[in-house]
Amino acid sequence: MVMEITEDGILNGKIKLFQPAKGYRAAIDPIILAGFVHLEPRLRILDVGCGVGTISLILKSLENTAGITAVDMDAEMCELCLRNSVANHLDLEIIHGKIEDLESDSPLKGRFFDRVVTNPPFFKSQSSRISDSKRLANFETIGLADWIASCLKRLKNKGILSMIHRADRAGDVVSAMNDVGSVEIIPIFSKRGREADRVVINCCKNYGSGTKISPGLVVHNDDGSYSEEVGKILAGNFGKSTG
Repeated sequence: MVMEITEDGILNGKIKLFQPAKGYRAAIDPIILAGFVHLEPRLRILDVGCGVGTISLILKSLENTAGITAVDMDAEMCELCLRNSVANHLDLEIIHGKIEDLESDSPLKGRFFDRVVTNPPFFKSQSSRISDSKRLANFETIGLADWIASCLKRLKNKGILSMIHRADRAGDVVSAMNDVGSVEIIPIFSKRGREADRVVINCCKNYGSGTKISPGLVVHNDDGSYSEEVGKILAGNFGKSTG
């Protein structure tokens, strides 16, 4: 069966995004995560579980990087990531492969990065009849701790791993980063006064110690419209959120 594809725009149309009409579709999470990546010129960045390339494309458009490498285990997502890279004239290195294989027979063997970004599957593995692409995007194929360990192994000393996850799994994420370096947690609230439903977590490898909680981000106003800060992020005006 041929996958039906839609052409969408993010950052107020600054970036074209070809993605499946059904199954996995990029949501707001990768855009918010991109807004909290600490960027500097000439960084080498690895995007683990890149999907159609949303985070990679945003980061490539924002900063003069030394190169962005995007990895995904879903061949169809890698093909769409390549299509998006070409359509937006934003050069990415795209690798099809499983995260657990990054240590063995992979183009990434022996390579290390200044930043690693990841928007991993949010749910523990389970049997499901949903589409393959949506299952791969949403359900773990390896445990969260193993996913994080693989990301950290590809990170240089003093490099930063940035990821977004469900708030109720923040403890699992921080536990997997235990004794690796300093950890920053940024809660993401759907509306003011509610419990956080997402967290962005930054871990600086082998630099500093302890865990700090930074001021959070509120996504929606009480009337359902986007908050001013999130509106700026969605428009591509990341400001200080990129470090």
